[in-house]
Amino acid sequence: MKDRITNQLDMVGTCLNVADRPENYAVWNAQPPLDFSGDLSPVRGEYQSIRAAAAIAYAATTGTTDAKATAETTLENAAYTLARACVAHFRKTGNQADLAKVDFSRSQIVELRHQTLVSTATLIRDLAQTASAQPGAAGRGVSTARVTILTNAITTFSTLLNAPRGQIANRASLIRELETRVAGLMNLIAALDDLVLQFDTTPAGRAFIAAWKQARMIVDGGHGPGEDEPPAGGGTPPANP
Repeated sequence: MKDRITNQLDMVGTCLNVADRPENYAVWNAQPPLDFSGDLSPVRGEYQSIRAAAAIAYAATTGTTDAKATAETTLENAAYTLARACVAHFRKTGNQADLAKVDFSRSQIVELRHQTLVSTATLIRDLAQTASAQPGAAGRGVSTARVTILTNAITTFSTLLNAPRGQIANRASLIRELETRVAGLMNLIAALDDLVLQFDTTPAGRAFIAAWKQARMIVDGGHGPGEDEPPAGGGTPPANP
């Protein structure tokens, strides 16, 4: 059950990652069918929310302490990677004020504790989100995909950090709710399948359709949410810089 839910979530995350690639974003953003853009937003929000809920549900099996430690390490890695990408971008653009806000070493990130880590990661995420729309940002690693990775890590760690003990203990109830929510998410992503086919009028659109279809293949990842989480829900976690 755990692997099936995980695989479905990974598939959705991979689809979001594909849609957020700059070459694909240009295909669907503000382009007909406009419902694709509108329907993608709730998929993104529900995916992030379910990831956090899954981390709580599986903490009852792996142990809350272990789940928090794994989520903390994932958050540290994501925050550090995006912070250094922001440093490279702000240095190139001459933005010394924002550069100073994100110029953390790895040891400085690791030393942050609990809510301070969440607050710092959120600051990095917010600055990166704004910068990601600027020319050259994606080429330096300040991309929507990286922002999504950090957002997911923040959500998961924050949820585990603040979850009431009794909530984590009630695993059976949480898993049933998780199954229902994942089933709904599968319906949302399936609706996008019909819309994505309509981007076939350009070579870039046809490439997007092919990448989307490939992303929709559910692969056995063999792990649960809250463990090492793939970029935006699919693939292999980024290596530590």
